[in-house]
Amino acid sequence: MPLYEYACKKCGKRFESLVTSGKERDVVCAECGSGDVQKMISCFGIGGGSSRIKASSSSCRSCSSKSCSTCH
Repeated sequence: MPLYEYACKKCGKRFESLVTSGKERDVVCAECGSGDVQKMISCFGIGGGSSRIKASSSSCRSCSSKSCSTCH
């Protein structure tokens, strides 16, 4: 089941909900119970803080000098 972010048009509360296919109309606000909600566009990140996922130098196709941030 995908996790979606919603905003309630009645109270303004933002919340996340696991929604099965075909059940989008069953989503209600976690705060006030209103069904008048809007699906938000959200993004996700991989890693965080100072951690970074780095590819090995053999998989870099973005530069020829092997000195870009992907390579090292």
